[in-house]
Amino acid sequence: MPDVLMEVCVDSPEGLAAAIEGGADRIKLASSLSLGGLSPSAGLLGLARDCQVPMRALIRPREGDMIYGERKRTAMFRDIDAARAAGVEGIAIGALTPENTLDIAMLEALVAHAAGLAVTLHRAVDLLADPVTAVPIAAELGIGTILTSGGARTAMEGLETIKTMRWLADDRVTISAGGGLHPGNVAAVVAATGVRAVHALCSRPVVNASPRAVELGLESELSRVTDASEVAAMRAALGRPAAVATPASIRTPMRAPDSTLMHAEAAEAPAVVARVVERNAATLDRIAARLRANPPPFVVTCARGSSDHAATYGKYLFETMTGTPVSSAALSVASIFGVPLRAKGALCLAISQSGRSPDLLTSVSAYKAAGAFVVALVNDESSPLAELADELLPLCAGPERSVAATKSFIAALAAQAALAAAWSRNDRLMQQLAVLPDTMTRAFDLDWSAARTRLLGATNLFVLGRGHSFGIAQEAALKFKETCGLHAEAFSAAEVRHGPMAIIGRGFPVLAFATADMSGDAVRSAVAQFSQRGALTMLADAAGGGSLPAITTAAPLEPILMIQSFYRMANELALARGIDPDAPPHLKKVTETR
Repeated sequence: MPDVLMEVCVDSPEGLAAAIEGGADRIKLASSLSLGGLSPSAGLLGLARDCQVPMRALIRPREGDMIYGERKRTAMFRDIDAARAAGVEGIAIGALTPENTLDIAMLEALVAHAAGLAVTLHRAVDLLADPVTAVPIAAELGIGTILTSGGARTAMEGLETIKTMRWLADDRVTISAGGGLHPGNVAAVVAATGVRAVHALCSRPVVNASPRAVELGLESELSRVTDASEVAAMRAALGRPAAVATPASIRTPMRAPDSTLMHAEAAEAPAVVARVVERNAATLDRIAARLRANPPPFVVTCARGSSDHAATYGKYLFETMTGTPVSSAALSVASIFGVPLRAKGALCLAISQSGRSPDLLTSVSAYKAAGAFVVALVNDESSPLAELADELLPLCAGPERSVAATKSFIAALAAQAALAAAWSRNDRLMQQLAVLPDTMTRAFDLDWSAARTRLLGATNLFVLGRGHSFGIAQEAALKFKETCGLHAEAFSAAEVRHGPMAIIGRGFPVLAFATADMSGDAVRSAVAQFSQRGALTMLADAAGGGSLPAITTAAPLEPILMIQSFYRMANELALARGIDPDAPPHLKKVTETR
């Protein structure tokens, strides 16, 4: 049986602990399950903050029907705010009209208020005349999950409807089967419907309820509590191995953002840039004189990861300021295929933090043997790459211990900006580079918390740039993946219109970097278009007017300031999502590929 996500609904601290112990994949927080479930208490939300298991919060302000007016909407907004503040990944909502149809206007408002959180449409859909009609509505509203029993009393009785909803939803919406599920029937429901998610209470009746308390209305005869053995049995019925009790199921209390290496090293970037410009001044002049005397027919860049994103930034610098074509080398051409290269007179820019990856070294050696002039931008001056180069531009970043490169990436941007300025004799840009460190300090202090809040519960996003800002869009997308566990893709604001934008709809997050020049116009235009669709747009705009603050300077240098602001936000977001940005899973500082 394919892996099926098992969500367990709890309404008490004991239930929360039992769901974790039994091995729930996700937990829905509620209160008063004997009344069908209401919004969870502040106390339960607070306890959930310390749990590693993903959490969603039920948003239901009262028992009874699900027809809500203005006051109830305001109350639900406050419940969503409390859930977000507690760090949950998502919420479960539902709203109906007096005609027993989905209240689309109310749902739209709730989804918008929950921007950045995953959203489940709960079993309000089972009160519809035809629950299948909820699928396209949910997809249009940007709701990712529908919980349903197929309009029947139990999921076993609603198998055909659930199966139809699963077929119609395809990959647009996850259909989660719920209602009367237990270890004895859950496998049959999954097999009959094809759902990849199930929802259950996994509870037992509360023992020794006080008759007097029941008589006085202080306790319900229907009270139940989540049972760890029932959760474990449900897990076993789904063909899943038993959960291993481990202290890792409880989060380490979130560190202060300024206590991480990522924060400290990003904060050092202004001083690093100052060293890059000062220490490399004579070397830059010497390289620039050679390039002017013997103009290369093209520039080829050799790099991986963040360094390759820095090379993308350099491409726009050198092409716009010198007119020289720039291309990124496919390192495997030399390292795997061993094809002889033609590069006589070309400039080979090799960019690396460590200078030790075998495929990089093989490629640079091949270009040098083919007649290219090799300039290395490397942080480790004792590395094989530094020894191989014709000219060395040290990145001067010093030790970088966090897995996520920050200051060395910015140093590579600054070194290329200085080289482009020297090569093209752009004295104004050199002057602006000289004062850039002070401006970077200001950029690091800018408040990007609006982006952090919106992305706290996100699972996917696009990152846009164009021209000089495209390289930092690539870098930001990488940092989201490696430090925040968040899948992100980078696109040019032009390229995103050629197909990728088809999946941008209501609630889809988009982070965009716009410089103040004409290339920024394309980014601003794309953001405006996606905002009209209801996408969750976050724009850093050096021309002003973006939702994230940015500083105006020379357009080629504005991306350096934006990525400096971004790094601080990414560090905070990683911690808020329960991830240590200094040591993300499965990664190490130096990666060697062939």
